Amino acid sequence: MFSKQEQRSWIKIECARGRTARQCHQEACGDSALPYRTVARWVKAFNEGQQTVADMHRAGRPSVSEEVHTVAALVDIDRSQTIRELAHETGLAHTTVLRILKERLGMRKIASRWVPHELTEMQKWMRYDAAQTHLDRYESEGEAFLRRIVTLDGPHRTSQN
Repeated sequence: MFSKQEQRSWIKIECARGRTARQCHQEACGDSALPYRTVARWVKAFNEGQQTVADMHRAGRPSVSEEVHTVAALVDIDRSQTIRELAHETGLAHTTVLRILKERLGMRKIASRWVPHELTEMQKWMRYDAAQTHLDRYESEGEAFLRRIVTLDGPHRTSQN
């Protein structure tokens, strides 16, 4: 099985030998051959002087991988950005940004930050270690350890009836 770039190199050599798009396609790399229209487009490009076998730049919507990399880079810079802000910065639709974050990057919003949905092995071990340390201290110090723990739950609103 030959890569697209290897097939393009072969097409370029065959063009230099004077072969047509049809001849190149018929002799191309077996089952993994590029479609005829693609071969014809490359033959035309090589005959018009194209030198490189790298992907041709195409106008239009960027590939999904470019979109994913762009969103991932923005989230890495500031995890507290909203979907609306990310959509505005990337020029993508709100639903596209949401799909990329949830399905492609496996993230979800927790406490106003985008975080990976799954914990890494290191994060799991750090949580285990912290829990084990607390358990050991509770076993050795008892209720005195619990009395020194301070918890915060954010501002509370009281309803006045």
